[in-house]
Amino acid sequence: MIYVIDSGRIFLGLVFLCSVVSKLRGASAFTSFHDAIGQLAPLLRGRSMTTAVLVVTAETVVVVALAVPGAVTMGFALAAMLLLAFTGGLVGVLRRKASTLCHCFGGGSDPVAPRHVVRNVALLTVALVGLAARLGTADGGTASPPGLLLAAGVAVILTLFTVTLDDLAGLFPPAGAKGSQW
Repeated sequence: MIYVIDSGRIFLGLVFLCSVVSKLRGASAFTSFHDAIGQLAPLLRGRSMTTAVLVVTAETVVVVALAVPGAVTMGFALAAMLLLAFTGGLVGVLRRKASTLCHCFGGGSDPVAPRHVVRNVALLTVALVGLAARLGTADGGTASPPGLLLAAGVAVILTLFTVTLDDLAGLFPPAGAKGSQW
């Protein structure tokens, strides 16, 4: 069970770290994210700057909590809450049939698509499985170095896939489709 927890915390920690870095890599990246909030969540239009700061702060807390052994449970729980909110926002965009860019990892150039919801549901599943595993384990246990290395390797590969999903979708559009809207 320790490897499930470790791979999940490394994976989610890296995904959230990439998300934070992409939003803070420059003023234009943060401004793009800030502007997108009003489109992703119309109810927050008047509070998009506050929301942008809170989102980046919460994502940073997830990264730190998943890195600190005593705070991993909180990290998984906060990650799950954020992912649930993000997924709800994406579903809302799809239901409104709005043409809104996905700014999940900073300034995205692809509009919100079903693949973004699928990605977030997968991340949410990882967070919930990690949380359940963490709550179900009385003793945190100790991972062996080779096992931890394998868990980290899997987490890095999954992170690369996750953060480059739009690029990968562009390489492999559905047969007969004009774009990569899968």
